[in-house]
Amino acid sequence: MDLKDKLSLIAQALDAEPEALKPETKLGELEEWDSLAVVSVIAMLDKHFSVRLKPNDIKSLVTVEDILAHMKEKEAEKS
Repeated sequence: MDLKDKLSLIAQALDAEPEALKPETKLGELEEWDSLAVVSVIAMLDKHFSVRLKPNDIKSLVTVEDILAHMKEKEAEKS
């Protein structure tokens, strides 16, 4: 899965436009980033990447790159 596809999945979870997201985008600055978005991102990571975030992982989500890192980590395990 390439970066564009991953950003599209994140945008879908956040109910945001994919074009509005870049790896350096700060989640806290997104209007869409609220408790429902957090739950949506957790569900998306679990469904598509079998990633189960721990509470400390959730607290550490600051940028879109942080979400991408969890995706990449799981892909690396599969390789």
